[in-house]
Amino acid sequence: MKQTSIFLISFLTALSIQAQRNTSAVTIMVNGNKNLQVAVGGSDYNSNNNSVIGNNTTIALNSLTIGQHTLQVTRTSENSTRPDRLSTTFNLRWGYDMLIKLNGNGSLELIETKKTGISNNQPPMSDAAFNSLLNNVRSQRSANSRRTLIADAFENTSNYFTASQVVQLLQFINSENFRLQLAKSSYKTITDRNNFSQVYDLLNSQASKNELQDYVNNYGGNSNSNSNLAMSDANFNSLYQTIQQQYPVATQMNSLTNAFNNTNNYFTTYQARQLIQLVTAENNRLQLAKSSYRGIVDPVNFSQVYSLFTNQSSRDELAVYVNNYNTGSNSSLAMSDANFNSLYQNIQQQYPVATQMNSLTNAFNNANNYFTTYQASQLIQLVTSESYRLQLAKTSYRSITDRINFSQLYNLLSSQSSRDELVAYVNNYNTGSSLNIAMSDANFTNLIQGIQRQFFPGEKMNSLTGAFNNISNYFSSAQAKQLVQLVSSESNRLELAKLSYRTITDRSNFIQMNDLLNTQASRNELDAYVKAYKI
Repeated sequence: MKQTSIFLISFLTALSIQAQRNTSAVTIMVNGNKNLQVAVGGSDYNSNNNSVIGNNTTIALNSLTIGQHTLQVTRTSENSTRPDRLSTTFNLRWGYDMLIKLNGNGSLELIETKKTGISNNQPPMSDAAFNSLLNNVRSQRSANSRRTLIADAFENTSNYFTASQVVQLLQFINSENFRLQLAKSSYKTITDRNNFSQVYDLLNSQASKNELQDYVNNYGGNSNSNSNLAMSDANFNSLYQTIQQQYPVATQMNSLTNAFNNTNNYFTTYQARQLIQLVTAENNRLQLAKSSYRGIVDPVNFSQVYSLFTNQSSRDELAVYVNNYNTGSNSSLAMSDANFNSLYQNIQQQYPVATQMNSLTNAFNNANNYFTTYQASQLIQLVTSESYRLQLAKTSYRSITDRINFSQLYNLLSSQSSRDELVAYVNNYNTGSSLNIAMSDANFTNLIQGIQRQFFPGEKMNSLTGAFNNISNYFSSAQAKQLVQLVSSESNRLELAKLSYRTITDRSNFIQMNDLLNTQASRNELDAYVKAYKI
């Protein structure tokens, strides 16, 4: 009876640990609680279990499964009965919890927090047992027999190994591909994961090391590992100062490349930005940005690196690199029918048009998304405004996998001037040149009038953010100033002014934006942002 109880306790404990590894906690904080409705993955969460303080509502979901989820929020303004609907998708990763903040102005923040680890608390194989296994592997005559024996050892759930023991076993395997495959299989058995970097030294190519690192970072049991902790401030400052003092640039480039390629080094996006800014040439920065991605501990913030580049072609090339790195693909594959239908139906149901435009723009700007011309056409037809269709058609071009068919999108535009503008955009995109021409008066008038007609400040803020984030849009300082004036909050104006700076074609006149800010503190903050952006 006692043995049965012990077994049951052990079994239930194992189930509990496995459940923790396959789920994450999500906290949703919403500014606004009038007629509030929150749904995640189609499941509604009513107010019974919510925490409400003032105008803020907090919803805690403690066991969402790892993977992609859809969030939909409906809330009503205190001054109106008209509902404000917002939706987004978010990804839960192994070893991380998520905080989602929906602010009063309609902006959204996704914040990941690393979870406390769960340890296997298992001892490694004894020296006697390991030496017996090692001798058995050594005695095998064929490479296939050695490989099978090692694979079986790693798959045996009773076996655990130190990193050093795994290294000794893998040294009997000469094929790089099979070493990588077995190294991945071994990870679940490792008792000292802080030493797992020893295994990387068995791989000859940087691509193999990167692939193994990516596997480790995304492994369900990696919550116990320190291998993806960013470099400490002291070590980073020492590295930065050393490279900063080097001369010539070629020496700096060698040191920076080595720092990013070193599989023992990990960096925050902020640290990587500082290092990359030590060189000024665009091609050098692009090369380093690609090298740095392997070691980034907060990839959700990596888009901040894109602002280091002057040319859109460089940003696009980095986006493609990141996408291919994350998917393990060397080519851009269009979104599957199932995923596309889900995306399409989600946007189709959104209201008002400004929310749809924001979602469509985000879908086309997402570096992980690719579409056929036919898919892009279906999405663009969800809006009827000519100016919106033209804007989306430009934004979509980056993501098109069958550009030979892209001319079909011209049929969605009524006027010849719109078709001509789209043709010019495509031609300049393909030649690698940048338009950097401010939006035409006609298109700008359509844009500003569309935003002016929107009722809720949150809707306006969403539309303005989408307009400035759209990589196809450029504005004169005067145009940007008119757009920013559509909101009255000082904090919103400051946020939009910063966001607009990327799009400005006459930056010498950008000082006009200071006239919209009431406090000197806000003007100083904008000035500091502009100076940092120029670096």
